Amino acid sequence: MDVTLSKRGDYVMRAAICLARGFGDGRPRKIREVVEATDVPRSFASQILSDLVKAGIANSRAGRDGGYRLTRAPGDITVLEVVEAAEGPLHLDRCALGEGPCRWQAICPLHETWSEAAVALRKLLASATLEEVADRDAAIEAGTYAVPATSHRANPTAVELVDTVQVELGAPRLHVALARESRRLGTVATAAPGGQASLTPVAADLAGDAKAGDGHYLLAWREAAGPVPSRVEGQLWVEAVDDERSELHAAVTWRAEPGAVALARPGGTEPAQYARRELRAFLRELARSLERPVP
Repeated sequence: MDVTLSKRGDYVMRAAICLARGFGDGRPRKIREVVEATDVPRSFASQILSDLVKAGIANSRAGRDGGYRLTRAPGDITVLEVVEAAEGPLHLDRCALGEGPCRWQAICPLHETWSEAAVALRKLLASATLEEVADRDAAIEAGTYAVPATSHRANPTAVELVDTVQVELGAPRLHVALARESRRLGTVATAAPGGQASLTPVAADLAGDAKAGDGHYLLAWREAAGPVPSRVEGQLWVEAVDDERSELHAAVTWRAEPGAVALARPGGTEPAQYARRELRAFLRELARSLERPVP
């Protein structure tokens, strides 16, 4: 079960940490500074920072000396506030066990335990401050932070990938098709590795604003099964070729999950080959799905 932040939540937390680490000098941070410090995609940085502004965590000021700055000291801002700025209120939207037998119409047997777990998570996040997280980030950067044995990034395998696929649709039609396919991206991801149901549909996400015309979309999926459990995160963007064709580009980071050592070999070439095949298969399947006529 995946309990990590969404890609948007990840970016909002990174931006908040950046502003927290710069809070002491009193100088607002420009968007380009946040991008350079956090690796948040430039095309999404303004949206990410706007989430912090809307939540009252940061404010913005235009002009030569303007930028973004926290509205309060990092020690007065909780991690819960930052998380909810991106993810929305943390609460249970539906029953943990679904509809279940008819005798579960009012409540399921897991309800109280699951509710207590959700309350405990909110309580923990509310007790932690942005200052604590920012200080930890500084210590990690300086190499003075003791990495716990439970670290999910112990012995990571990561591969940076760029790939392109051509789609037989003009750019405007392709944006419309992407908006349509975003609702079933998990199905596309599952079909990508040659029919093996190894990608987790609920963990696949495509977020973007076609109306904005920037042509960029966030992309993330998680392969929970298969020879190498892994996670892919990055961007898709559209470039027009002519009125009838477009190119769909992807720039992603492929990361093996902890314990995924099936492809580990001296030199590290096999994980990279596997990652490239996985991305290529996904893009081809996505292109076929986008070109499919709407019933």
